Parts: sequence; C-alpha cells; structure tokens
Amino acid sequence: MNKIYFLIGASGAGKTTAAKVLENKRTDIYFYYPDQEQEIPSMEEMVKQYGSTSTWQQIKTIERVKDVKEKYLHTKPVLIDTQSRYDFIKEACDKNGIENYQVILFDCQDSIRNQRLHVRGQPELINEKMDGWAKFLREDCQKHGCAIVDTSNLTVEVMTNSLEKALK
Repeated sequence: MNKIYFLIGASGAGKTTAAKVLENKRTDIYFYYPDQEQEIPSMEEMVKQYGSTSTWQQIKTIERVKDVKEKYLHTKPVLIDTQSRYDFIKEACDKNGIENYQVILFDCQDSIRNQRLHVRGQPELINEKMDGWAKFLREDCQKHGCAIVDTSNLTVEVMTNSLEKALK
C-alpha cells in the first residue's frame, strides 16, 4: 500500500500554498485538500452536531483517511493538506489499517502567520485561539518526532522544496 503524508499546520502557515506548487511539479502523488473541497461547518455547528470541535475533527480525520484509502491509495501516495492533531491522525490510520504514513508540520511565527492571514483576507482567523492551536501543533509534533518545517522566513519556492524533501 502507498504512503499517506499528512501536511498539517495552523491556517496561514503555508501548507496549501506549498502543496499547490508541488502538485504542479509532481504527478506521482495525489494531493487531497479536504478543508477546501468540503464545506467546513462553523464552530457552533460542529459543537451542535458533534458535541465539540475536537470531536468533529476526530471523526472527519477518520472519514477522510477511509476515503483516501478506498479511492486513491492503491494507485499512488497521497498528501492530505489538513488541520488535524497527531493523535487523531494515528487513530484514523490505525482504524483503517494504514501503517505507512508520515506527519509533516508547517509552522511559523504567530506574527508572520497573522500577516499572511490578513493579506489573504481572513482577519477573523487572527486570534488567540489560532495562536494556541499553532502552539499545540508545534509541541505535539515535537513530542511525536514529526518533520517540522518553519516557514516563517521562507519564500514559496523554498517552502515547496522543503515540503518535497520531507516526503520520505
């Protein structure tokens, strides 16, 4: 079975930007953008339907991994651009019988991420909650030995090259 790469990070870290550039260079990997391709409910709706935003994330991670396994993994490796925590990724892979996966974190300084979010017209994502989420992902990935790319001062080209190098 082919490998799944999980490209994670807080909004504005550069995940999608680097993945889209790499997608134009690499036809040997399937690129999956569930957070862009599927409607993401509001936090209020997540809580209403699932009890918490965390439970929504956990369930969606499991569903997405199942979907990737059934549709794409038999033909080539898959890179999933998403915001999920390591434990949910591990659980999703375990439940779907996937052993060959890797988590790659794109991270950057809060001020840089906030500037990127402002420039792309998403000022509502500039808040302490997003800063806390970025910190959580950073510490969680450090704890689990994941590949971490600090995109704070990288050009798009260097971010893309760093992502490509992280695909082992």
